[in-house]
Amino acid sequence: MFTKDINLEYSVMMENKIPILIKDKSWMNLFNSVDDKGITSYRNQLDDLLNEQKQIERELSILKAQKKKNMIKILNISDEVNNSNNSKAIEFMDKCQEEITDINNKIEEIMFRGEMLPKEIREANYNLLKETIRYSYKELKASEEKLTLTNGEIESHRTKLRILLEQKHDYEEMINNTYSFLHGILGSYEMEKFDKDLLR
Repeated sequence: MFTKDINLEYSVMMENKIPILIKDKSWMNLFNSVDDKGITSYRNQLDDLLNEQKQIERELSILKAQKKKNMIKILNISDEVNNSNNSKAIEFMDKCQEEITDINNKIEEIMFRGEMLPKEIREANYNLLKETIRYSYKELKASEEKLTLTNGEIESHRTKLRILLEQKHDYEEMINNTYSFLHGILGSYEMEKFDKDLLR
């Protein structure tokens, strides 16, 4: 079993502009359905992180829209609050401001998590790349061994085929020479009789 540690500098990821592997068509074609614990684990981890990133983007978009709605409500009611002492309007404005504070707290929390994700995604992608290299070389080694065996079998069959072709040639030559000799001394009529009697 191939268990060597893969010594890959993290900087290689940046230098070679390694893509997110599970979004790369070539990687997907070669490795997405392989049955390997390491690849499956990091592929799933990376997939989860990317889904979380999308979810954060969706949540931020919703929260920002909610914040904007509340800001518009406050602007619309602020004239009434400033020009009259309407307690319901003041209460409504306070409620909107509380919602904005809650939304701001959620946005801050989500954005903090969002800022952590790119690093985690890069690390998961890096680990998946290392597992991909380990798996690839394990498979390459196994395939090279099989190729050597296959080439050996092909060479063995070639040798056998060469021997069989030589034997075939020898048999054909012996048959032709024998027929020619017998035909030459006996003639075709006698040969046909002997063919019927002795070759059936």
